[in-house]
Amino acid sequence: MRAILSILGIFVALLFAQPTEVPKGAKCVVCGMDALTDPKFTSQIKLKNGKYLFTESPKHALRYWLENKDKVAEVWVKDFSTGKWIDGKRAYYVLIEEGPMGKDLAPFKSLLSAKKFAKGKKVYRASELTLEFLKELDMDMGHGGMKHSH
Repeated sequence: MRAILSILGIFVALLFAQPTEVPKGAKCVVCGMDALTDPKFTSQIKLKNGKYLFTESPKHALRYWLENKDKVAEVWVKDFSTGKWIDGKRAYYVLIEEGPMGKDLAPFKSLLSAKKFAKGKKVYRASELTLEFLKELDMDMGHGGMKHSH
């Protein structure tokens, strides 16, 4: 009986899982940047306690999730082709050079859309992304930011 209730609870939670409107002035929980710097990259995290946190980019939403998996219930990113909110844990990602803070990830709901956009480049699942990889993207900033070489 307990197992059935647990499964039912998860199903209901997923059924009603939704992103929220990002408030003006929201700051990135990872870097402190304005979360609405470029709305097509704005992402959000819903904690298990119901609180929402925001980021200016998918790479920071995923980084926060990987650093705090025990606290995070949902990750929401915007599909790069449609602009609609999608589940960040189930999205497909393509590395791009020009995000709000240099290199970032363009999320897609479908593998086909991601592959079309990638034009032969690697397409990642969220489960393939590591904290080290995401931190490396932050270190290799574009827009005249600090470049770290290896």
